[in-house]
Amino acid sequence: MTTTIEAAPAVPTSSDTDDLFAPETSGLSLTLQDFVTEFGDELLDSLNRANPPVYDGIPRPSRQLVLAGLKRKLFSAQAEIVHAAAELLINEGERAAIVNGEMGTGKTTVGIALAAVLNAEGYRRTLVLSPPHLVYKWRREILETVAGAKVWVLNGPDTLIKLIKLREQLGVPANSQEFFVLGRVRMRMGFHWKPVFT
Repeated sequence: MTTTIEAAPAVPTSSDTDDLFAPETSGLSLTLQDFVTEFGDELLDSLNRANPPVYDGIPRPSRQLVLAGLKRKLFSAQAEIVHAAAELLINEGERAAIVNGEMGTGKTTVGIALAAVLNAEGYRRTLVLSPPHLVYKWRREILETVAGAKVWVLNGPDTLIKLIKLREQLGVPANSQEFFVLGRVRMRMGFHWKPVFT
């Protein structure tokens, strides 16, 4: 009995196959950098047509006055973020705005300033959901930024009792801007809601 074994064809070892991950050199391919250089303006125009900017870079004077009246002055980039978020929330009627930035860029200050702008538009109470270790930082920053603000810290074993007492006072109109700072972990520790079915 004879067994025949055939070997696989040899792979040529030319310089063309040395690097399997080398980019193709056909005339139909572009690098990403070349693509963006070539078509970037058209892509940006198309993106702006599909998703027009909400904020055009021209702040509303009434909101400028609110920011000017804060005890802590914002950097111009922070003020632009406040104006853009206010435009989105107030004028566009969106329910949320996301402010993303590196640590130390002033996201807390931007949030507080935005709450002050919203207060001037008629929103009297602001709920802040914060990591537990930042609750008192929020309180301190609010008091250092907004003149006459009332800050309620709801972050301890008596949080639910405080919430029940505050619920009784909700019918009382706010005579100054009020902030309720709640450690987000407390939200899952219990509640006083009743189920809609039994």
